[in-house]
Amino acid sequence: MLERNMTVEAAVMENPKVLKEIQKLGGEYDFIAMERLEDALESLGENYDLFIKKVEGQDDFKDMDRVRKMNKEELIHYIVEEIHPQELATTEKIDEIFRGAIKKYYRERGEQLFVIYEVLLLIKAELVSHFASEEEFEFKDALAGKDVDFENLLAEHEKTIGLFDRIKYLTRDYKMNAEEPEIKELNKLMGELDEDMRRHIYIENEILFKM
Repeated sequence: MLERNMTVEAAVMENPKVLKEIQKLGGEYDFIAMERLEDALESLGENYDLFIKKVEGQDDFKDMDRVRKMNKEELIHYIVEEIHPQELATTEKIDEIFRGAIKKYYRERGEQLFVIYEVLLLIKAELVSHFASEEEFEFKDALAGKDVDFENLLAEHEKTIGLFDRIKYLTRDYKMNAEEPEIKELNKLMGELDEDMRRHIYIENEILFKM
């Protein structure tokens, strides 16, 4: 599994498509082989999560044509009225299923599930706090035409991505081996939330904050 902290060399060994995509960006492998993958991509002007999608054979996050046509006001309303509620609802649903699964399968896999659940709770707390701050302060100021410093939000985004990378690793890319229906549902929902969150952060970092 590719990780942002691995070297470019290690990433190419993990997935040869990485080299092809880096070359498309104009990167010279010999000069960046020992750099951290995310740092190398940043120097080439590429977002890490979008790069991973390209390596996986996808050109973009879903429904981005519509997003890129929005002005600042439309984009903020889209984030606040659609993205935030949907992601919080999914997180709440995952939390509920996790609590039930830990209780039901405690003897068989309670320890494994609890380690993952601890990270989920950190994600949940981060999202609640982060969304509240955006909606009450930064986004209100942006809509009022004020200059907004997004540095704190960018740092929180990095922290959130780190938590998702952690839970992705613990679940082996959201593919926990299990026949239990609850675990299969958790795999599905966590994978969807991961995808949605990376898209969400990309929209803010690469589009909204640069408007």
